[in-house]
Amino acid sequence: MFTLDALGLGVVALASIRGVQAASFEIAFNHSGENFLDNWTFYNGIDTNNTGNVLFQTQQQAQQEQLTFLNSAGNFIIKVDNTTSGANDPNFGRPSVKLLSNYTFTAGNLILFDAVHLPFGCSVWPAFWSQGPVWPDDGEIDIMEGVNMAPQNEISLHTLDGCTHPDNASSSSIETGDLISTDCFNQTNGNQGCIVEVPGNSYGQNFASSGGGVYALNWNTSGIYAWFFPRGSIPSDLPTDSPNPDGWGLPTAAYPTSSCNAAEFIKPQTLILDITICGNFAGIPSVFSQTCSGTCTDLVPTASNYDNAYFEISYIRVFAQSGTAAASSDSSAVVAATSTGAGGATSTGSSSGAVRGWSLTSYSLFAVFVLELVGVFFLTR
Repeated sequence: MFTLDALGLGVVALASIRGVQAASFEIAFNHSGENFLDNWTFYNGIDTNNTGNVLFQTQQQAQQEQLTFLNSAGNFIIKVDNTTSGANDPNFGRPSVKLLSNYTFTAGNLILFDAVHLPFGCSVWPAFWSQGPVWPDDGEIDIMEGVNMAPQNEISLHTLDGCTHPDNASSSSIETGDLISTDCFNQTNGNQGCIVEVPGNSYGQNFASSGGGVYALNWNTSGIYAWFFPRGSIPSDLPTDSPNPDGWGLPTAAYPTSSCNAAEFIKPQTLILDITICGNFAGIPSVFSQTCSGTCTDLVPTASNYDNAYFEISYIRVFAQSGTAAASSDSSAVVAATSTGAGGATSTGSSSGAVRGWSLTSYSLFAVFVLELVGVFFLTR
């Protein structure tokens, strides 16, 4: 027979277990070494979203042209072509790479991005970002987005109307980055987004010369949080199989649920890693002139302008909350996967064909519910 005292003890005990579980993660996808390209799809064709002056290559083309390869240090290189001349070709699009993950992530996932070098240079526009099934309505998260010779990275969200970043009055108490804009609505100021600028050597030449660093994104039920750690300041647990964001201090950028309900505005996200050129950000005269001179598109035909336009990545790791019976070494059971064709997918709906299965969060909540029933039963007998 159940009693109130026993039931209370059961609830307390299960709450403690749940608290331990909340800080526990399991690896779901590990992009590193020779297996870096596993679970990615190459987008090929012109840059339709950003009208960049590139021609994204298929996997076969990229490998033949040495735009993707594992270097002698064991890091993976993804780069813009820096050998082909585009002189006298008015329609020249410089060969580059755009990757889309074959899975989506959502609340309950932690993403780690360790890079030694990020692409930079006048006309260069790289990003490590994500988008929902329908862009831009289903949300966009920019973890790393740099442009031209800018020294800092900008973290941002882009959403439908109604999602904001807390204002300056509270910004310093929730994050260490510099707040640039608070309105995430994708029709405000030309889709500016709600931006937090990352201080220090977070992008460009200084990022490379200081050894790079790690970007981390933790999306949980309380919000979306991002950190940048320079190479000499990476938490000791971060590179391990048991990272714990609870011990990393204030994030660089914080988007709490109180000001942006991610469940409403940010749908399951496909990861994207790409390098475009010029286009409707890097190529805008008001942006280009901040760190470069002349006209952006005049640089595209000259191959040597892209000697620094490459990612050198140690790893990209996607973790999922674990500690329940739902945890599995089978990644397809941990993060909802997307099945895409070998020819790539359009960037305006890359995961619209995603398998509509339970995400890790759904499995975890169900497992916790079952455990609670079992625990209460035994503790109250």
